[in-house]
Amino acid sequence: MQKIGAVFTDAPAIEDGMACGIDKPLLLSALKDGVKVEPPATVRCETALQLARWMEGSVAPALSTAMPGETINQLAQASAYVCRNRNNAETGRISEHAFGNAIDIAGFTLKSGKTITIRPADKDPSLEGAFQRAITEAACLYFTTVLDPGSDAAHENHLHLDVKERRGGYRYCW
Repeated sequence: MQKIGAVFTDAPAIEDGMACGIDKPLLLSALKDGVKVEPPATVRCETALQLARWMEGSVAPALSTAMPGETINQLAQASAYVCRNRNNAETGRISEHAFGNAIDIAGFTLKSGKTITIRPADKDPSLEGAFQRAITEAACLYFTTVLDPGSDAAHENHLHLDVKERRGGYRYCW
């Protein structure tokens, strides 16, 4: 993780009951080039690694193309580790957030101070809309589940990214 420029601290193991928890959690506070993760995210190493790879390999180049001269200063995360069911439902399957496998991205703050907020952008003809569509599609190269504002009402203001292992390498990109 440090080789790719991530800044993190090891955190104590988490065991919250309901099968929730992380054996070796990380508290991720920044990515390459000083991009702050705000608030810092408690995740598994694999989640942090794929986030760092996605940011460097796809998000930064897409931003450079869409908004030349801009760089990302801060990543706004909406949810990392939390012991809960999927979509905060009272019953049902446990969320990948409950294992440290998922992170929700709400937006980005650029060095200029401009903010890009994740929102429905499938019909947005602007460069910001194209940027969001590009990074969402590219996320499927790094994460096994990608849910965007078009997937359902529970994800209309963020990207859900997770690294859940599935049979046959299956990926769910919506």
